[in-house]
Amino acid sequence: MMNDNKIHITGPEEEALQMMENASHITSEQLESLKNEDECMQLCCDVAEITMYMQRERDALKLDIAKELSDFHRKRSSRKTKRMKWVAVSLGVAASVAGLLVLRLFFSSPVPDKIEVFLADHSASTQVTLQIAGEKEIEPVMAAVKKISAPAELSSGEISYLVHKEQRKEVEQKRVEMHKLTIPRGGTFKVILSDGSEVYLNADTRFTYPTVFNGKERVVWLNGEAYFKVARNTECPFIVKSGRIDIRVLGTEFDVCNYPSTDARVTLIEGKVAVRDTCGGKTIEMNPKQSIQYFSDGTYRLTEVDTEAYLYWKEGFFYFDDVTLADMMKEIGRWYNIDIEFRNASIMGLRMHFSTNRNREIDHIVDLLNRMEKIHAYFESGRLIIE
Repeated sequence: MMNDNKIHITGPEEEALQMMENASHITSEQLESLKNEDECMQLCCDVAEITMYMQRERDALKLDIAKELSDFHRKRSSRKTKRMKWVAVSLGVAASVAGLLVLRLFFSSPVPDKIEVFLADHSASTQVTLQIAGEKEIEPVMAAVKKISAPAELSSGEISYLVHKEQRKEVEQKRVEMHKLTIPRGGTFKVILSDGSEVYLNADTRFTYPTVFNGKERVVWLNGEAYFKVARNTECPFIVKSGRIDIRVLGTEFDVCNYPSTDARVTLIEGKVAVRDTCGGKTIEMNPKQSIQYFSDGTYRLTEVDTEAYLYWKEGFFYFDDVTLADMMKEIGRWYNIDIEFRNASIMGLRMHFSTNRNREIDHIVDLLNRMEKIHAYFESGRLIIE
């Protein structure tokens, strides 16, 4: 019986190994010769198959090609396979160590799509920061709150500017400041405004507001996503300005999502709001359980929705229901502050149903994505690749 540790590698196998390991230096004469050597061609494709499998296991860089060929040679049953079947397998390796050779042998396969749907910001702060309008200094909110003139109370995950009735006259005599909060990727924060309105800020969001409302309108500015629970005041409407849209309310609960490079969206939970497109569009009055989405071409769509789906982020969950894979990965990239790159444009429009705790490590998210068996997700050079 042959000793498993002394598998004999034949001449054609040795030639195939040398070619596959030095695919980028193969001469035209070697290529022409290989096309006419069925056995050597078969062996190259065998190695390509092994490499593809190992790459799927995220271990292609550690691949010992000679050892894997030896194991494969020992285990595989004798079979006669049409060359073109193996060509198809080999082409799937696309730019892996073995695939380089097979690609050169037959025909040029299209370069895989590389579409960046989200880019990390490695220079951004990992803390909630606060900036006072007119000042250059941007500080962590814990340090900044000690310097502001308005009464503000800071606790874990929130800041409150609430003014009680007995304090109003005293507070209104002080200078009103405009504050800007910036929420980092991977974080959330809550603001209680002077009128008692509550604002929950999602990751990668900037929110600007006065320390005290003392005019005929309560105006705030949003870039990102926030859930508003507005204190009712029929004499003083509450207005959210976010990019090209203004949302006007008296007292209600709603969610606004308006990040750069995404379509603006307003979802009404309860009450009534009027949404105006400041770029010449008309004003739309919304009813509860409706969501309006504004597209870059100036059009909009008003739909009936399950509002629960728009509230899970407040509770610390990802929740995607019939959302495109591209949009889902943008949100995941934003939360974890990681580059997201697609290598297959055709899957970007897949409709996804996916939910999980946002406080888990990203490795857990990748594992869940791969279990769905619709896509292959893996890390490469600090990026999350989807194909």
